[in-house]
Amino acid sequence: MGQNRGVSLSQPVIPPASSTPVRAVLLDADGVLQLIGTPWDEALARGGGPAFARAMMDGEADALAGRETLTELLERVVGDLGLEASASDLLELWHRATPDPLAWQLVGDLREAGYTTVLATNQQWERRAWMREQLGYDGLCDIDGYSCTLGVGKPDAAYFHRLLELAGVEPDQALFVDDNATNIAAAREVGLRTIHHPADAGGELLRHEVSQALTQAGSPPQDEPDRSHSFETCLTGAHGEDSC
Repeated sequence: MGQNRGVSLSQPVIPPASSTPVRAVLLDADGVLQLIGTPWDEALARGGGPAFARAMMDGEADALAGRETLTELLERVVGDLGLEASASDLLELWHRATPDPLAWQLVGDLREAGYTTVLATNQQWERRAWMREQLGYDGLCDIDGYSCTLGVGKPDAAYFHRLLELAGVEPDQALFVDDNATNIAAAREVGLRTIHHPADAGGELLRHEVSQALTQAGSPPQDEPDRSHSFETCLTGAHGEDSC
C-alpha cells in the first residue's frame, strides 16, 4: 500500500495561499491521510461475518455522531446476532490504518504555504482516541474535525457547515479531499471545491491532485470551462478499466 498503482509523478510545488481563493484544505483520514488496505465492508465481513458487517455499516450513524460509543454498538450487534466473539475482540477490527508519510508531509507543506488545514473524518470515540494516541494525529492539522466531537458526520451538510465555521471560511474558499463519492457530492452541494481521491492511492498522487486543484483555482483557463470546483482522478487498472 501507499504506492500510486504504477503512476509515477513529479513532486509539484504547493502554490501559496495568497495566490488562490482557497483558504482552507479539508482532508479525510481513511484512504487519504492513512492507508487502510482492505475496504471496511470486506474487513468487517472477514472479522465477524457478512451479517455483522451489514449491521455495523447500517447502524453506525449514532456512533459516528458521538451519540453512543462503538463499544455500545458492538455489544448490541453481537447480542442481536448471537455472535461468539466479544465486543472487545471485534473492536480490534477498527485498530487498523497506516499513516501515509507523503500525505502527512503535504499537510505540513500546506500549512507552511498559508492554508488552514482541517482533518475532516468520520470516527467513533474509540477510534478517535486510537488515532490520537497510537498514530499521532494530534497537531497534524490546524483543526480536528472528528465527527464524534461535532455531533454530526459526513455526508450531512451540517458537518461541512460546521467545519467551514471552525475554519472561518466561505464554501468556495475551502477545498475538500475524500475517497467517498457520496461525501464528495454532499460537499459540492454545500459549495466546496472538491477532489475525489482514489482510496489508498498514496501521498504522491494526493500532492499532485491538491497542487493542480489549487493552481486551477488561482488561474482558471480562459478558453475552457472553470473546473476548479471539482477535481477527480481516474487511474487505469491492470485490465484497462478506469477507477475514479
